[in-house]
This record gives sequence, C-alpha cells and structure tokens, in this order.
Amino acid sequence: REAVKRGQWEPEGGMWVEADCNISGGEALARQFLYGQRFFMEEFGKRCRVLWLPDVFGYSAALPQLMKLCGIDYFMTTKISWNEYNKMPYDTFSWKGIDGTSVLTHFSPPRDYFSTNIGHGHHRHHDHYTTYTSIMNPSEIAGGWKRFMQKGLDEHFLVLYGYGDGGGGPTDGMIERARRMSVPMPLTPVVKQEFARPFFEKLDERVGNDPNLPVWSGELYLEFHRGTYTSQAKIKKNNRK
Repeated sequence: REAVKRGQWEPEGGMWVEADCNISGGEALARQFLYGQRFFMEEFGKRCRVLWLPDVFGYSAALPQLMKLCGIDYFMTTKISWNEYNKMPYDTFSWKGIDGTSVLTHFSPPRDYFSTNIGHGHHRHHDHYTTYTSIMNPSEIAGGWKRFMQKGLDEHFLVLYGYGDGGGGPTDGMIERARRMSVPMPLTPVVKQEFARPFFEKLDERVGNDPNLPVWSGELYLEFHRGTYTSQAKIKKNNRK
C-alpha cells in the first residue's frame, strides 16, 4: 500500500487471478472481475482499467463485454504470438466481442532482433514469437520495433521486462539499461519507464478514433498448449454444475 502511495507499484490486473478463459463459464469469468475489482478497491483504493493477462492460453469472445461492464477499457497480452502456425495480423487493434462491445487491445511485441524460432523455455516457435519476460537490452527493443505491426498507425509499444514467469521481477541491470536507452540510440527506439494505464490512455488518445485502427472480431484462439485441461475432470465437472 505504501508503494502504491509512493507511485512505485501499479495496481492493475482486473481479475482475482490470471484466469483461464477457455473452459470457464460466463458466471466464473464475471466473478473473476467482481472479486478482482473488489479486492483492488478494498486493498488499494483503486479500480483496474487494464485486463492484464500475459500468459493465458486463449481468450473467449465474451471478455470484451464483461470487461466493459466491470469498468475495464483496455486489454494486454503477448501469448497469442506463441501461435504454432498463424501469426496474428495486429499488435494494436480494437477487439470486438460477441455482443459487439469493443476494447482497445495491445500485444506487447519485444523479441530478440537476431533470434529465429527460439522461444521462452526453449520451446520451438516461429519467428513471430514475442516475450513477456524481456531482459531490456537493445536487441530486444530493436527487435520489438522490427516485429511491431502497426507502424504508420502508431509508433509506441509496450515492453514487459523482468523475470516475471516464476518470480524475481526486474533486476538492477535491466533498470539501468532502460535508463541508458532513454536517450536516442542508432536503430533502437527510445525507452520511457511508465505504468501500463498511462500507456493505454495515451494510446487511446492517439488511435482510439482512428478509422485505420484494425478490428478483430470474435475469439482469440491460441494454437499452442492444446490439451492442457484434459486431466482436470473435477474442475470441468464443477464448471458444468
């Protein structure tokens, strides 16, 4: 709480946990937002405006409607870049749900400038893979710009950095590299340290009403991690119940 007051910690996320969005029913997803927003308000005095799901294995087309009803306007992930075959055509776009509700969406695009087919955890991926555990070095920032698909619409992208998958967070070295990249360097975008919500609010101001903002309608299906729910019979049973 003290870190939030000092501006060192950003309370965003939207849900109670980073929820599965494939087999969960509508009631379960609604309660993820209900209890999540209640927790953030009770603990930190703030409601979330960003749905933060970097590592979920696909996204139901019901989410935009549920998000808007819960006061959440923005959605961030990187996971769809792990698709086994097909590259998602957009990084910054409007995601339209089943009922027509739309939310501004951004897929964080960092990846090493020189790597091909190497992904997190040594999984094999195509060269459209991006990471949510950047180490904040010039190659990943330059690679993110090379990979970013909405050039011409916008010139900003979000970088998620730190040892966040398994714990540890950002290191002193990563923060120092970010500081050094805050001035122009050849072939490398300028880095600015900023919270997620201001990033999305400024993005909304720049592109929210732009007629060239792409629209994706329906489910965001992940062509990876298939079959990961098959052993959880009790959870499936209780969802049906």
